[in-house]
Amino acid sequence: MIAMALGIVIILGITTLFADTSKSLDSVDRSGRLIENALFALELLASELSLAGYWGGASYPVDAETQIFVAGEVPSSVPSGLSWDVATEVPAACLGTGRIISGTADNAKAELAFAMEYPLFSALGSSLNSEVAAGICGVGAIAPASSNSDYFVIRRAGSCATGAPPKPAVNRCRPLGDYYHLQANGCYSENLGLSGGELKLLKVNNANVASQLSYTGFDCSTMAPVYRLVSRIYYVDNDDTMTRLYLDNSGGALGFQTETLVEGVELLRFEWFIDRSGDGQYDFVSRSPSASDWSKIIGVKIWTVVRSSVAEPGYIDDAVYSIAGEPWAVPTDKSSYRRVIQSRMVDITNMGGSG
Repeated sequence: MIAMALGIVIILGITTLFADTSKSLDSVDRSGRLIENALFALELLASELSLAGYWGGASYPVDAETQIFVAGEVPSSVPSGLSWDVATEVPAACLGTGRIISGTADNAKAELAFAMEYPLFSALGSSLNSEVAAGICGVGAIAPASSNSDYFVIRRAGSCATGAPPKPAVNRCRPLGDYYHLQANGCYSENLGLSGGELKLLKVNNANVASQLSYTGFDCSTMAPVYRLVSRIYYVDNDDTMTRLYLDNSGGALGFQTETLVEGVELLRFEWFIDRSGDGQYDFVSRSPSASDWSKIIGVKIWTVVRSSVAEPGYIDDAVYSIAGEPWAVPTDKSSYRRVIQSRMVDITNMGGSG
């Protein structure tokens, strides 16, 4: 009897130790996955924003009317109605689908050309939802954006330069896919009427890229590199999922495709650092810059709130946090979830300094 009692005590002790160890390991695993998600989300946004204003061989800023619509291209002259007033207006987020501008030989190209004048801007998710509801953005279903979070649009040249003929298997660039690419002229030639800095923005494929994108580099003989035009929108949807919309072809139709990135992202906010004087130092910080200030952005502070995917029994987070200088209260129905709040500064070296 004594031996049996001692055995039961030992078994109970081992069982309790095993349960406590399993609980601890589960907690460590949840914390690890939470931190991993939070770091991945922040790193992804930072790497994307650092490329804002990058146009391959073309300098920033881009002027669509003087650089892209040159003699011999369509349209040869740009109707005044196609040009945005950079002092008072920001173009739509979903430019490039051909559903906003009309009356040109290539409506999508006309939209993308002027979108290049605004390589970066941000607003609340509610403004993106209005474009989605109007059917401007895509060819498929797009989850609505959270009205409490910011979204941002980035347009730039792809980081992979190809040539003619393209060899994606060698240079690892995406196949052309009958999509819009750009090429900057590096050649100054009076005989050819080239002053350098002109841009070609055309939809090309493997068969016609060499004839359509024929600009050369500084030596006026070597073909200039060709870059895929990237247009992406990052936002948080109503299910707390960070989502990316990217402009692409799907079955021959041009529209924004949806890509799910990180689950559990409750909030996304930005503080933009603006250099109005053009001296390379920021003059002030704003959550919502004016239309004319978007060309003068030199940095951004990213704020993210990422929560665990699993509620923790007995845990309550009812705090009010200060994020980007504004209070943010934990949603009452998500108070049993642990969360990580992070921020990071990112230099945007390709933009700003335009005074």
